[in-house]
Amino acid sequence: MLNIEFLNEKATKVNNALKKVSKILDVGEDEFLKTPMYPDRVKYYLIILYDELEAIACHILSNIHNEKIKENCLEKLSQEGVFSEKLNRLFQDFVKFKVNLFESGFNYSEKELYHLSKEIVDTLSNLFLKELAEVVRQLKEKQPKLAVPVNLVKLNHHASVIKGEVKRLEPFKKISKEEFLNSNFAIDRSRYFLVVAIDSALWICRHLSRQIGLKPSKDCFKNLGENGVISQDVAQKLSLISSLRDVLADPTKEVDKELLYNLVKSEFEDVSNRFIVEVAKFIKYGKQE
Repeated sequence: MLNIEFLNEKATKVNNALKKVSKILDVGEDEFLKTPMYPDRVKYYLIILYDELEAIACHILSNIHNEKIKENCLEKLSQEGVFSEKLNRLFQDFVKFKVNLFESGFNYSEKELYHLSKEIVDTLSNLFLKELAEVVRQLKEKQPKLAVPVNLVKLNHHASVIKGEVKRLEPFKKISKEEFLNSNFAIDRSRYFLVVAIDSALWICRHLSRQIGLKPSKDCFKNLGENGVISQDVAQKLSLISSLRDVLADPTKEVDKELLYNLVKSEFEDVSNRFIVEVAKFIKYGKQE
């Protein structure tokens, strides 16, 4: 999903970098060429500018294709036809410039640098933010309508954290019960991974409770279960697991090793997966009769 806060932050940084390059270029070509400090600063700000554009491009591409895209995003975006031809050509020139800059060890003709930098600044200043706003508007219109208004960016983040911590438990699921119960390392690491996952599950629970106007409760998962947001079975299991959170987080406190082993072996993965699926279904469709 689109993270408007992220895009606004990156767009602001793009604008700031453009202003800094523009201010240097305003000294004129002759002054630029005879003052070594100016080309060096322009290179520095252009690299910052490129990195911010790359981050924006990765986010847009990830939303267009509904998958995480992390590399060569500006080049890929220029081939998508999302922006105008003029901007797409500039993106391609900017990619070539960065490649050449690194390959040449930052030795780049000052004259070439001046004119290319001027073209980059002029084109981006005139077109980029305006076109970006339109691209974002179109992408927002294509996003699925939700029955429950939630912060999807943060909710997806915490769901990913839960899945990530479950994955980190995998090595301990593969060892024998006896080996697990006698391994301080397995027990300590499992406790930590579970606490991180529980905290994210609690964040999702509390956020969702606030968004649908439920009264605050000491037992968030039980509250969701009683109000038909998640199944009673999932609510009861997560209620029990979350009640162990403080014990698991405190290394000075003894933990029931048998219970911990069962959580690691399968129980936590099963219930956390069901929790994420049920929450996603509720957010999309609302309470099912």
